[in-house]
Amino acid sequence: MRRVAHVLASLAVVAIVSITCFSFFCVGHRLDYKTISVSDARAMIQASSNVLVLDVRTPQEYVQGHLESAINIPLSDLPIRVGEIEKDRPILVYCQTGYRSTQASTILVKAGFTKVYNLEGGIIAWINTGYPTVT
Repeated sequence: MRRVAHVLASLAVVAIVSITCFSFFCVGHRLDYKTISVSDARAMIQASSNVLVLDVRTPQEYVQGHLESAINIPLSDLPIRVGEIEKDRPILVYCQTGYRSTQASTILVKAGFTKVYNLEGGIIAWINTGYPTVT
């Protein structure tokens, strides 16, 4: 009976350690990009001409209005066009509301980019703050 209890206790410890490691490395480990506010994004753009502003919306959305100096690489094209982006530049990624830019930020980090900033709330939040866009 003691031996069975010992085996069950050992299995429980292995299960807990396995779940903890899986949660940290596969689920809970945050990728290395930062979500920033509209005001922080604007300050970043104004402070440095080296920031690459990346619009991951569709070309149709882009022509309706985008951040000044933004380049357009739609999210669907990003995995095959990621090589067009300089890895050493800070990249501010945005979309309409922040959902696609979160996905794009993850793609960029997995591709080895280390200075990735996701615009919280997307261009909608930018416009709602009163900041300008260009067409």
